[in-house]
Amino acid sequence: MNQKPGAFKGKMALSWSEIVTGAAIIALGLVLLIMPGLATSVVFNVIGIGCILIGLVHIIKYCRLDAQAAVLSNEMAQGLAWAIGGLLIIIFKGLLVSLLPILFGLAVLVGGVIKIQSTLGFRRMNASRWYWELICAAVSVVLGILILTNPFSTALLLMRVIGISLIVEGVMDMVSRAAFKRACDRFFVNSHFID
Repeated sequence: MNQKPGAFKGKMALSWSEIVTGAAIIALGLVLLIMPGLATSVVFNVIGIGCILIGLVHIIKYCRLDAQAAVLSNEMAQGLAWAIGGLLIIIFKGLLVSLLPILFGLAVLVGGVIKIQSTLGFRRMNASRWYWELICAAVSVVLGILILTNPFSTALLLMRVIGISLIVEGVMDMVSRAAFKRACDRFFVNSHFID
């Protein structure tokens, strides 16, 4: 059966939970960039609270879904994961302080690797600007490796680099997700599905 063109149009907009998540990451990056001397324990408290808030956003979004959408949604699982992760960060912040560069470096590096899959998705959908996603993935990988190797002369400089990395990641993630969803709109609108 042929799918009617335009059936998916308007369904792939950037969700407000994605916007809130991206904004929280950018805000944390700004804090580290502007106040790199902030006590690391405070940083982890902020991160933990941020994760809990992001989790609540996902949980609220799940609760507002209708029954059919809720069955197919993983918003509740994401929300609980974020919230529990935030609580664990606050509880074990003393242990995490010494691991700060490794944790942030791995997070940014893994984000870059995940973006590679998005690049392949763009490419397979014949998106005209799929190479921008590849550039974003490369930037994330480089930033992650830079943080992990820690070639910086002072801890303050390292914190500023981590802050810049988070800002870049937050912006790139929102732009990338929006671009990917627009590409999906065009792909599904122009595709025909046959039983």
